[in-house]
Amino acid sequence: MHNDRDYIEDTEIKDDNSEAETENGYRFEVSSYGWDVDVEGLVKRLNREDIYVPGFQRGFVWSNAEKSRFIESLILGLPVPTIFLAKDSETSKLNIIDGQQRLKTLQSYLNGEFSLSGVDIPQDLKNKYHSKRRDTYNKRAKIIDQSDERTLSDAVIHAVVIKPNPKHDDKELGKEYNAAIIQIFKRLNTSGKALTSQEVRASIFHGNLLTTIQNINNYEDWRALFGNVHSRMKDQEAILRAIALYKNGSNYKASMPKFLDAFISDNRNIPQEECRNIEIIFKSSVSMIRESLGDSALKTGGTFIITRFDALVVSLMSILGDKIYKDIQEATDQAKEILGKQSIKEKLQNLHKDTRGLDDKGEEISSIPDNQKGYLWSVDKFTNDTNRVSVRLRVSLEEFLKK
Repeated sequence: MHNDRDYIEDTEIKDDNSEAETENGYRFEVSSYGWDVDVEGLVKRLNREDIYVPGFQRGFVWSNAEKSRFIESLILGLPVPTIFLAKDSETSKLNIIDGQQRLKTLQSYLNGEFSLSGVDIPQDLKNKYHSKRRDTYNKRAKIIDQSDERTLSDAVIHAVVIKPNPKHDDKELGKEYNAAIIQIFKRLNTSGKALTSQEVRASIFHGNLLTTIQNINNYEDWRALFGNVHSRMKDQEAILRAIALYKNGSNYKASMPKFLDAFISDNRNIPQEECRNIEIIFKSSVSMIRESLGDSALKTGGTFIITRFDALVVSLMSILGDKIYKDIQEATDQAKEILGKQSIKEKLQNLHKDTRGLDDKGEEISSIPDNQKGYLWSVDKFTNDTNRVSVRLRVSLEEFLKK
């Protein structure tokens, strides 16, 4: 898969996870209002980050000609599509649901970053910048007429802002609002392709935790284990999954997408010290796995095996607990002391011998209660089922704690 960030090829991930699982079968209580705002006011809010633009590019990226056509439409007084925003229930900032390309185009042009171009652009506008270009980049730059600049600045964009129901301000209803925003985001976004769950989370739940996940995603040993940066953020979703199961796996209840949505919503701005410790523990865990098993530790035939990731990474993170570590080396030393003489490779081999709940043909023995079944049963199928995740985490941790 290729796009503007020059990804090479996305790692295939074996996971029963389904983006369709995120749909909810109940009515949401949210309210909305119309907001007519001039272009200059919008750009000021974008520059102040009162309107949040995600750090990744969603969907198709406009060419310079398409950006120019949009600016020209506003100068000519032509109607343009409505944008959709959602008020963040925690920060009161506005998240962009639909209209990111238009808003970024306005911000970029009014900041003097590109000139108008394209075969259909009138000659009196072609190759001309906003006057900010002269102030910031080039005093000799060709700029649009003052009257056109004034018309553009005063042009009105219609927005629909979705906000929490003011009568519903308790924590549980706050979660419902966030769940509603996720669904509205997916239904209204017109970027050209359906967003993955993690792309939606990155657009809505920005904060300390997301920043930590993005930092971890650049870690050399993690990149060696996962592969190339994933164009749809599946690598970041795996990191979130490990953190969520490490911190709250005992309360896991299917589906996985809803579990991850709830976790990042509740923990988006956990303290910096806690984020730093999570980063150390995750990095220590993947470094130990790579050292013991090599770059293909979490893959089979080039496919990333999410259940093996659960067993190894979450178990190593869990044995390190919530103790504060000064650096990766201290965490690694602590983990090795807990593990004792058996290597991570031996631990994984032992897990693959755990056939409890399966007969000689590998078929499930239904008469055995789920909580008495073993590792291979937990990774056989329906791997994000509540009981299978619970068994996988428990038996893996038990194995890692054996001396």
